[in-house]
Amino acid sequence: MRILHMTDVHFLMPPPIKGMIGKRALGMANLYLAGRKSHFDAASLVTMAVADALQWDADLFVFTGDLTALALDKEFVQAREAFAPLLNGMPSIVIPGNHDTYTKGATRAARMDHHMGPWMAGGAWDEAARCWAGAHELVGAVDWPVSFRLGSTTVVATNPCRPGLRATGRFGAEAIARAEALVAEARGRGDQVLYLLHYPPLAKDGEPYNRSGHSLEDVDELLASLRRQPPSLVLHGHKHEAWRVELKADSGAGVPIVNCGTTSAVSAKPTRTAGYFIFELEQGELRSVRRRMLLAGAADFVDDPGDYG
Repeated sequence: MRILHMTDVHFLMPPPIKGMIGKRALGMANLYLAGRKSHFDAASLVTMAVADALQWDADLFVFTGDLTALALDKEFVQAREAFAPLLNGMPSIVIPGNHDTYTKGATRAARMDHHMGPWMAGGAWDEAARCWAGAHELVGAVDWPVSFRLGSTTVVATNPCRPGLRATGRFGAEAIARAEALVAEARGRGDQVLYLLHYPPLAKDGEPYNRSGHSLEDVDELLASLRRQPPSLVLHGHKHEAWRVELKADSGAGVPIVNCGTTSAVSAKPTRTAGYFIFELEQGELRSVRRRMLLAGAADFVDDPGDYG
């Protein structure tokens, strides 16, 4: 199975002045006063990345959160339009990031679910209808975690993101247990298992990612679950730097964990600039890894010479 992985594009459509209160006001200050806005160009680079990605004839597209900067309706509309060639052209799965659940209002309104529900709600792939079975029947918010099944591949999609002033997330014991049960069920029937979340389980040095104010509060519980019931591959975003690490499962097996970084950043640094991954996953084994990147000032995406294999 060939898998495309993109993440953290942060489409930004600033709200009117009256809408810039609370967390959004802090976010806008970070974007404009701290200069973070100049680090991203979703409007241009996502279009380029999508066009480049179409050449690989992938079987599955996954996006691991932060479509938006401020969780506004118009940002979700812009993101859905930009990703439409992938979303409508192949089986696709989208999970939220902390910016997609940026405020309590956005979460209560299930704003992302409304715009992206067909690719969030789970189900088995219906080739005749070209959609996940039952996905268009979503009403309200997705009940995370959920699973998707495409042939002999199961994707366990999770959402530990929570609105608040800090960029932290938390699964909770019940959500971790439910996701673990979905992995165990899929492994029991012989499927290879892809596990999606927004936050890094491990930092690039292989240690638990527990950066204060920016990480999963229950990362140790998540890691224990992944060791007990190891997926074939774990994909995430959140930290805007591409890396690959490996988790040692209780069985002794190695579980590859890959951070896509960001697909819309402008940088001269290969691991921090706009990029996306292409994976070949067969019979539960990661057979090949390719990263495509666009360095600042370049006209086209090219292969990243870094070693992610």
